[in-house]
Amino acid sequence: MQVPMKSSFGIPPIAFSLALIALVFAIDLMLPLGVASAVPYTFAVLLALADRRHWVGPAVAVLCCILTVLKMQIAPDRGTTEEWKVIANRCLAIFSVSITTVLGILRKRAAAAQARAEEQLKVQQAALAHVGRLSMLGQVAAGLAHELNQPLAAIGLQAEVAARMAIPGATIDPELAEILREIAAQSARAGEIVRGVRRMARGETPGTDPMAIDDAITSALAILDWQAQKAGVAVGIVRGGPVAIVAGNRVQIEQVLINLIQNAFDAVADQPRALRNVSVAVEAEKEFVTIRVRDSGPGGYDDARLFEPFYTTKEGGLGLGLAISRGIVQAHGGRMWVQPDGAGTEFAFSLPRAQSDSP
Repeated sequence: MQVPMKSSFGIPPIAFSLALIALVFAIDLMLPLGVASAVPYTFAVLLALADRRHWVGPAVAVLCCILTVLKMQIAPDRGTTEEWKVIANRCLAIFSVSITTVLGILRKRAAAAQARAEEQLKVQQAALAHVGRLSMLGQVAAGLAHELNQPLAAIGLQAEVAARMAIPGATIDPELAEILREIAAQSARAGEIVRGVRRMARGETPGTDPMAIDDAITSALAILDWQAQKAGVAVGIVRGGPVAIVAGNRVQIEQVLINLIQNAFDAVADQPRALRNVSVAVEAEKEFVTIRVRDSGPGGYDDARLFEPFYTTKEGGLGLGLAISRGIVQAHGGRMWVQPDGAGTEFAFSLPRAQSDSP
């Protein structure tokens, strides 16, 4: 509902307009104003057009035209003026009011269009600034990927060499050897992520291979297991039917799962320990496989902005995880969305099934 505009005196323009119309009509009844009555009437119309309600201006114009004709019936112009001249003067007055109304409406529409154009320009300028930040971020990411590739490879190599020393009779602790193998595996995975960033920076299409989505989920949960234990989150897996095979890049799909599951951990962090529940469900359909990550958090996410880069609801967050995840899913021919799930939230994404796995 639009609120009527008020003048600097706190009185709506329509009040000034109606008061002026009443004054002009009273004078017109006493004096033979003729076409001269159009001048104050047009000013009253201009005042009415200042009201934010679109119907006020035309309504006041119609009222002025009615009063112009009504004056001829109540108090005809006296004197030697011929009747056809009186009618012509009144018609000219009505024409003046009408043309003023039309021009005023056109001017009002032009002003509104200009305001919309200025607002759109501001939005486009903000979008350009946003693109500039993304471009800078891409350059930084490409530079970091280049610089981190060698150190990660060296870490993995050294951890692998140390793990191979765990032979029977060696002094190295088998548990330590397992930790070293895990370091080697995770450094190799980090190296693959870095190489994926470099490929995206160069505009290359990620390689895709048939993969069991259950394996990707199991791997992502294994990586996040220590976080789940530390946060006291109970994680469950719901599988619907046989193992589904999708075509995708294993490392990138795992990264999407890790981002969504970590967000679910954050969503339930403030809940009582008994209510910190996160589930990952898999639904295999005819052409797509849908993965749903549900949490028992407070919910209340804004779907309109949640996937925008740099938009975040977390204190200290960058607002890039969901934007990157959605970009990865879309690059694989799928889609990602969010919806309420009872008291919590459900993030879901779908991926095309591998052709060999399609029923």
